[in-house]
Amino acid sequence: MRVYYDPSFWGKGKGLWGTRQLTDWQFEHAGTKRYIPAIYRFARGVVFDVITILDETKLRAFIEEYEAREETLTPLERRLAEQKHPYQAVPIKEIWINGKRVEGGYSASSAVCIPWLEQGEELVFVREAYLSILHDATCFGCERFSVPYPEADSKVQELLRYLRLGRVQSMKLITYPVSKFLPLDIRFEMAAAENQKQLCFSHPVTGVKHTLYLQGLGAMELPSDTRADSLYVSHARYEIEPSLPTGDTLQFDSTIQHRWQPDCEFAPQSAGAIGIIGGADGPTAIFGTREGAQAPTGSHGLPLHSCLSVPSLQKESTLRFVIAGINSGHLDSKEYSFR
Repeated sequence: MRVYYDPSFWGKGKGLWGTRQLTDWQFEHAGTKRYIPAIYRFARGVVFDVITILDETKLRAFIEEYEAREETLTPLERRLAEQKHPYQAVPIKEIWINGKRVEGGYSASSAVCIPWLEQGEELVFVREAYLSILHDATCFGCERFSVPYPEADSKVQELLRYLRLGRVQSMKLITYPVSKFLPLDIRFEMAAAENQKQLCFSHPVTGVKHTLYLQGLGAMELPSDTRADSLYVSHARYEIEPSLPTGDTLQFDSTIQHRWQPDCEFAPQSAGAIGIIGGADGPTAIFGTREGAQAPTGSHGLPLHSCLSVPSLQKESTLRFVIAGINSGHLDSKEYSFR
């Protein structure tokens, strides 16, 4: 298999292909075994694949459940379906090569081979190259990473890399923690003049009843660079008692669905979703604290968090909020070392 310094499976590739270095590294992430069969060395960096063999029975069950209604899924249903998919990529936060952290970031893409859906033709060469791993596998996923080298320690090392003679002696992968989304879909309104609102909900997993104290509304107008319309949104702060389990955070939905009026009589009407980045709660969105400073607290003496209302296209006397759900800690950050 010819591998180029490019993470894409779909491009034709440019330049010289990489020098293959067999590794046969294996690790388990999220309860699934992963394989790194080889590294491909280039003058600028390396490319490697992470192979995941998929359970065909689980994959068929998932597809049977969602295939017929894929186009009609709501955003919430799609999000829940995505986290149920049998193939979950490895969310890599850091990559270390030969004991040094890669500072320039990396590029990656992923694809899934499902022959009975005629999906994954771009992975034909991947299957052939890694036949020792995939000979009994019908379905598999592949992530391809293109990673620049860390800064060279010497001119000699630079030369070895340029000539593709410098072997990768070790590699370390550090993953992001992974959250599992637990839907709540709590919708409520609050008058702009109200100072505080209280509501209760039960945690979907623990069953614990929590009380939310919403307070401190502040209106913002967000002008648009592309249209005459501005968005109006309010930010608020809230306390929650008792606190959510460690690693859990509320997720507010700060999007609206608006049908744009056509600019000319020939333009078809179209609906577009307008989103506000930062819908997840977190004191860092509004509050800034010095290192070692005490986190801000509200009128009930509890830590303050921030959230946004659902945006509108005009100033409203009544504000709408949607608590989509809870981002619950599912997997901690993991570290995998290979030699």
